[in-house]
Amino acid sequence: MTAFPEWTQDMSRVLKHATPMMLAQVIPLGTSFILLAVALATGRTDFAAIIGTTATISGLGTLINVGVGIGTLRDLGQARTDPVRIADAIAGNLRLASAVSVIVVAISAAAGVALTYASPSGSVLAVALWVALVVQLPANILSSHTSVLAAAFQHLGREKDNLTITLTRSLIGLALGLAVVLLIPSPILAIALQSALASLMVIAMLWERRRRLLRAGIRVRILRAPDFSLRRIGDRVLNSLDGAVFMVLFMVAQLVAASISVEVAAQVAAGVALCRTIIIPLKMIGQTAGRMTLQDRAREPRYRVASYGVVGIFVVPLALSLILLSAFSLSPVGDPVLGLLIALQLLLEPFSGSLFAYMKVTFGSTAGLLGLILTYLVLAPATLIIGRFAAPSAVGLWAALLLVRLLFSVANLAALRTLLRSQDTVTTRPK
Repeated sequence: MTAFPEWTQDMSRVLKHATPMMLAQVIPLGTSFILLAVALATGRTDFAAIIGTTATISGLGTLINVGVGIGTLRDLGQARTDPVRIADAIAGNLRLASAVSVIVVAISAAAGVALTYASPSGSVLAVALWVALVVQLPANILSSHTSVLAAAFQHLGREKDNLTITLTRSLIGLALGLAVVLLIPSPILAIALQSALASLMVIAMLWERRRRLLRAGIRVRILRAPDFSLRRIGDRVLNSLDGAVFMVLFMVAQLVAASISVEVAAQVAAGVALCRTIIIPLKMIGQTAGRMTLQDRAREPRYRVASYGVVGIFVVPLALSLILLSAFSLSPVGDPVLGLLIALQLLLEPFSGSLFAYMKVTFGSTAGLLGLILTYLVLAPATLIIGRFAAPSAVGLWAALLLVRLLFSVANLAALRTLLRSQDTVTTRPK
């Protein structure tokens, strides 16, 4: 009789700590979309193109920073409540962040060069792109350090501090960004100001997080000497590999859709945007459950099962809403059948993105990696190509993506079973 109340208490705890982290993911996405929408609505296509492009370039580096945050969470989870070990874990990960910053800047520069060659000769957009990249250099250097401190707040149970800082930064950034769009006619000057604003916001967020950690009794020195440990950096890269794979797959899906027709491309793009907005924040639930498992040294499957329920709280109403809207031909992605397929995909999320994040934090960076490679790097391209010729439509392509997501969920559950068996073998082995 006590199991059910205990399970609901675990769900409540995971929900309490994961929700602020999820909102901290959603809010920047929302404000960025508003800024771009206003720029397009007012005819500032030049501004929208460059800001959108630099956001994509920054996003490539941000994927690595996600891995930095997961690695920090795992180190802090093993430190538990020991203040000395917590301080050492943060310091060590800040050194890794300094090394990762070099990689992020290199990625940004390489992407900038590639896009420059792809731009028309003498285009003002190419000049504006490099202005943006140079002025946003402080943001690219410090973003990985921000991931470390954000993970520290999560470990300390101060997710609301993360949310408050992110919300304040997003609202100020949105207000000033809208002023730039509406009041600065020169595209070069507008982009320079917007990029400077982005750097200032990252610096301000980092300073505020450091200040609050000092108040919590944890001394933090940001710009430490870089630690170029290939093993530890590789671990962080592996932690973020799923995000990179998903981004590349979505880009491929959109390219394949564009080869069919503009209408199909628009429908697939709408589906990608909808799924990305929902799925990325849901990973915070798996991360939170994994962190709690390490901190409390809880027995499996306590917090993992709770994470299934918490993800369900979000995806079941969203899936039912999509099904209802699609039934009345009001699908937000155009095609009602496409809406139904996306609804089914959302119902898989407890066992796909969230579970994958849980395994990364709880068991390490290679957990579930084989399943990810087989489904998304081997199977997914093949199914998209088959879909392109067998059913050249948005529904056909998304049916392929749904099949891949289903098999990824199955692969995660199989990997989890193997990990738990290995863990039990180590635990029961005679000493």
